[in-house]
Amino acid sequence: MDIADACHAKGVKTVAVTAGYIHAEPRRAFYGKMDAANVDLKGFTDEFYFKICGGHLQPVLDTLEYLVKETGVWTEITTLLIPGKNDSDAEIEAECKWIREHLGPGVPLHFTAFHPDWKMTDIGPTPAATLTRARAIALREGLDYVYTGNVHDEAGGSTYCPSCGKVLVARDWYNLRGYQLTDEGACRHCGTRVAGRFQKFGKPFGPRRIPVRLHQENGVRSTFPT
Repeated sequence: MDIADACHAKGVKTVAVTAGYIHAEPRRAFYGKMDAANVDLKGFTDEFYFKICGGHLQPVLDTLEYLVKETGVWTEITTLLIPGKNDSDAEIEAECKWIREHLGPGVPLHFTAFHPDWKMTDIGPTPAATLTRARAIALREGLDYVYTGNVHDEAGGSTYCPSCGKVLVARDWYNLRGYQLTDEGACRHCGTRVAGRFQKFGKPFGPRRIPVRLHQENGVRSTFPT
């Protein structure tokens, strides 16, 4: 929160990458400092949250509803699909139905690929086909902005106009291959406003490292490649 204050003093927006697992009072204080949040909705059963995460599902759903309905924080959702744990059609359908009914179709949903690590090395990486299947389910359930992540998938990584279906932001991982939005965030083809936060678009931003100055003391400048 202190860093967010310092960022705002310099005109820099703040984004929380968050599990959303927080009580109501600190939730108000914390997200009050944030301009955007990407919330990890790790699964859609309480059994998964309890056995795998050591928590519960409902507090995360409460946070999502709070962010979307009671704040101006731009909110997106990411679900890491783990083979055999949270990737069934039924669970994905239930998650997407809840998002549409409780948050609305304009909240972006990202399905990302798991890879074995730390305490879960006994499970293989998520097949790309699983992400494609999940995305198809979400679109069928009426969500407008659904993405695949941690894979090269231009179709699944791109943004489409919810009205005319044209590609508005073509992406392949971190590469921007096309941009068809006005400065106000409207489709250049049909004029439909697209959910999001937009500013004047410059040149495409690709997978490159940019040194960012974090601290300067006694004439010594420290940088971090981001």
